[in-house]
Amino acid sequence: MTDAFLSAQLGRAVTLTALEPLIDGHMAQVLRLGFTNVTASLDPAQTETVIYKGPLQSATREIAARFKSLEREAVFYRALAPKLAIATPRCWSVASVTAAEPWLLLEDLAPEAALAPPLTIASALTLLANLHHETFGSPLTALTFDNNINDLNHFIQSQDPIAVEQCLKAALPARASLLPPMLSGRMAIQDDLHHPGPVLCHGDFRWDNLSAAKTGCLLDWGDYCMGPPAYDLGYFLATSTQDPNPTDSNLSLWIDHYLNAMHASGSAVNPALTRAGLIQDIVCLLPIIAWTPVMMLLTAAKLPGRRHTYWRDALAYCERLSQQLRKLLNS
Repeated sequence: MTDAFLSAQLGRAVTLTALEPLIDGHMAQVLRLGFTNVTASLDPAQTETVIYKGPLQSATREIAARFKSLEREAVFYRALAPKLAIATPRCWSVASVTAAEPWLLLEDLAPEAALAPPLTIASALTLLANLHHETFGSPLTALTFDNNINDLNHFIQSQDPIAVEQCLKAALPARASLLPPMLSGRMAIQDDLHHPGPVLCHGDFRWDNLSAAKTGCLLDWGDYCMGPPAYDLGYFLATSTQDPNPTDSNLSLWIDHYLNAMHASGSAVNPALTRAGLIQDIVCLLPIIAWTPVMMLLTAAKLPGRRHTYWRDALAYCERLSQQLRKLLNS
């Protein structure tokens, strides 16, 4: 990381003044780079920042490499982000396809986010609904949910089955409904999803990947694909609402909020999107959703304590969420 490198990517002469590792980057090396301007026409006293993302030197590097997360994110910013109305960070530069390793240089959203009203669960769900509504049925990418499932299956098959079973049984109760499908050794999508979409799925839609900047901005696009809307919704409910544990009534309100936001435009694009069908799809997809916490727990043993607890709790909540959703269907 040099002055010359940063100047070339930003298109102006700058001096690198600070390099701050961000510990929340557990699937990539994430650095905040501080710099000042060299050009006389710009204020040399003003410090600016950008975010650098590159391969992480840890066990989670295996997951990022297997799913080609950084390469996929680079393609997103080059080809898809300009087509979306939803706010994303500005991408200054990405590694060339011939580079030894992938990297991205992105806008630092923290300064703007610090001045913005905080996001709520309702505003996050509105953001998700807007993404899904805008991209419903649009062939924005050849990457499909089946591609993600195939990558997941390759990961499952590469793991020690005893370690997988121990991880699952440490977090889930003995009679958990998620255990049989997850211990079967292979994940598959049922053919009878009520709402297969496709919509542009973010694939990792949770608090860490949301910013209050720009009245709601979505980042970390390394897992996107065309897929079922219930995946993103279920993933958010499983990873971003378990603390505090939501009541059944809150869960029902959040699902209704997402549905209302999907239909708010009055468009007939999603006339068949029903509450019962959406809930049934989330239940169907929860064994797949639960694999993200498992992957993190299996390959990131050195995660900070807070992170380890976060993923352990998310895995445990996947089972509780399954039970809560089944109750909603029967109420």
